Amino acid sequence: MVKNPPPKDIQAPRLPKPLPSGTLNHLVDGAEIMQVALSDEDLGERSATSLLFEQVLLRRVRLMQARLPRLRLFDVRCELCELSGANLEGSRWRRLALHECRLMGTNLIGASCEDVVWRECKADGALLVGAQFKAARFERCSFQGASFEGANLGGVVFQDCDLSQANLSGARLEGADLRGSLLNGMRAGIQELKGVTIDPRQALQVVAVLGIRVREVREYNFSHE
Repeated sequence: MVKNPPPKDIQAPRLPKPLPSGTLNHLVDGAEIMQVALSDEDLGERSATSLLFEQVLLRRVRLMQARLPRLRLFDVRCELCELSGANLEGSRWRRLALHECRLMGTNLIGASCEDVVWRECKADGALLVGAQFKAARFERCSFQGASFEGANLGGVVFQDCDLSQANLSGARLEGADLRGSLLNGMRAGIQELKGVTIDPRQALQVVAVLGIRVREVREYNFSHE
């Protein structure tokens, strides 16, 4: 496992202590949920727009197939949450920590994410098209088949992640650190990979990504008349 240096300038969620426990029975457009700990809530398939969660701890909260466009998560920590299939298009995340969450096929198109850390999350097939990441780190996360088309991933760290078959066409990756991650079948070209840091073991994976075939040197015997 590759050990990368600690991320610079990534701020952790600012959560007051102690956080009172609460419940959330329904969601309405524009609702503001603040300074509370929510556990074991089932909000799957609910619909609301422009929700605000601020200084909130979410533990084992289920948002599967929820439709929450323009969701705002400020100073939020999510643990063991289920967001697979949720529509979170155009959401804004600031000082967010996701630990062991599931985001399979989650729609994060056009999301704006600053000071975010994901650890051991499964986001296969997630749609992060055009998403903007500033001060972000992903650790031991799976993004198999995810789409980062046109996303801004400059300076982002992918530590020991699985980016197999991920689509990074048109993404900005300058300064990104991919060391320790799986890149098999990743869709990216020379322009996208310019300025990216990889480790020596990934060199052949990157060569394959660029469509270059590597073969042993063929020996020729020349006869002279």
